[in-house]
Amino acid sequence: MSETQQIKKTPYVLGTFIIKYELPIKMIDDINTAYDEAKDLEDWTSQLAGKIAEEKLVNSIMTEDMNTIFLNCFNEYIHHIQKPHWVPTLNTVWINEMRAGEYNPFHYHTSEKTDLGLSSVLVLKRPSTYGKEITKEHEPANGRLEFIGSSHDTLSIPQLRVDAQVGEFYVFPYTLLHGVYPFNTTDQVRRTLSYNCDL
Repeated sequence: MSETQQIKKTPYVLGTFIIKYELPIKMIDDINTAYDEAKDLEDWTSQLAGKIAEEKLVNSIMTEDMNTIFLNCFNEYIHHIQKPHWVPTLNTVWINEMRAGEYNPFHYHTSEKTDLGLSSVLVLKRPSTYGKEITKEHEPANGRLEFIGSSHDTLSIPQLRVDAQVGEFYVFPYTLLHGVYPFNTTDQVRRTLSYNCDL
């Protein structure tokens, strides 16, 4: 064993946390079925930043069990960042049905009730391919979810780009900039759910 391997390491992180949860596939199936069978969902495009034709408010299809799971994740996030005095309250939840050529520009979330809150992205469906990368195939961006932090010092990590998979649920503060890049050459959709949670 080298001297370097004998050195103990304890990393400390300052700044914004993004926590990824992996939700049960049955819940994903239930949400997809409820969405596919729902009628007269409210068009939510006027309230959102996305350049996406189909964005629907879906509070009405959330069951008590679904809401409990989402609220548990938000509560766990609050305890992870050591702010147990903040009380999470579920707000609006919507689904983005993103098709080839559509995208979600970088944006942050707000609430009419508070400046403090958590938002989220849950992947419900994704295409089998995001299509051909125009350049730099070794650094794919098509269909990727990206977060941009506020720390830009030389040794920080200011951006995180993820190839989010079905069932992955990312929780982060309202104020964290995030967006999704467009994809191409497929008729399949990238379906995601976002839940806002006031604090």
